[in-house]
Amino acid sequence: MIDLDEEQHRITGDAAAATSWIEDSELPHEDKAALWQFVGRFPSLRFAREEDALLDHYEAIDQVTLPTWFRVSRSTLAAIEPHSRLRIDAFRFNGSPRETPGEEYYAISPGYINEEIRELLFDQAHVYLIGQWFSTDRSCLAIDLENPNDRRIFEFAMEDLIDDDIAGRPLRESLAPVFASYADLLGHIVEVRLPDGDVVAAAI
Repeated sequence: MIDLDEEQHRITGDAAAATSWIEDSELPHEDKAALWQFVGRFPSLRFAREEDALLDHYEAIDQVTLPTWFRVSRSTLAAIEPHSRLRIDAFRFNGSPRETPGEEYYAISPGYINEEIRELLFDQAHVYLIGQWFSTDRSCLAIDLENPNDRRIFEFAMEDLIDDDIAGRPLRESLAPVFASYADLLGHIVEVRLPDGDVVAAAI
């Protein structure tokens, strides 16, 4: 497979540009409101959205079909510029054993990482990995591939799914919905650690 220069297909802009991307999108109002909140919290930073070629690349690399809603979300506003780590204040729903994200930072980066993880998550749990705690896979985030119209973000610990697999239990029972949508996830970000180590707290 031909490598893709991801940076060529990732559009970046300041808060004003990101606000216009959201305004021009076809996202539902509640998603737009969450994204405007996200941008408003970090007015000094640069934001990124992804072109179809990059989303197609994710699909080809990971051999998945991304839900339409996820493609629309990432093509509207993917996050802060790449390689930043993000801290969220709380889960929208409280079904996770972690209960609260705590002080850990998430690396939001779609993809299965390796074939072993793909086999566990795609073949058995039927989810697509979109992020995890930067220092550990004890809290991972994923979207549902089994029900492509389900826009919720699910959280789990990789070790729990491995234990389920060994014990012969359904892996999906260890998936906890924690956000209503990808935009809802971004709307809960309260701190950004930039690639150079600087930390930017939410302005509002």
